[in-house]
Amino acid sequence: MRKITVSIILCAFGNIFSLEAQVSTSFKQPSIEKKSVLAPEKAKEIQNQIARIDAHLQAIETKKTFVLSSVSETERATASGWFDSMQEIQNQLIAKKTKLVNYLKSFGDE
Repeated sequence: MRKITVSIILCAFGNIFSLEAQVSTSFKQPSIEKKSVLAPEKAKEIQNQIARIDAHLQAIETKKTFVLSSVSETERATASGWFDSMQEIQNQLIAKKTKLVNYLKSFGDE
């Protein structure tokens, strides 16, 4: 009986120490956090998109001013829903511009 007990204890210690050895020898790669960097070409492309959006918004405002300067043009534009569609387009452009500006800001001052 004593031999069986000693054998069981030795096996248990052997398993414990072998598991400990495996855990201690396993090497974990330290995680290196890389800072995201925006390529200059990509930043320039985004800035160009923002400039085109600004130009489009300015063109809409210019057209609105022209349409509002004439009573007949204003009536025709109102009847056709032109003002509503231009407002929707402006909202979409502003949302896209905001998204692009925030994307650029996420990489720092470009």
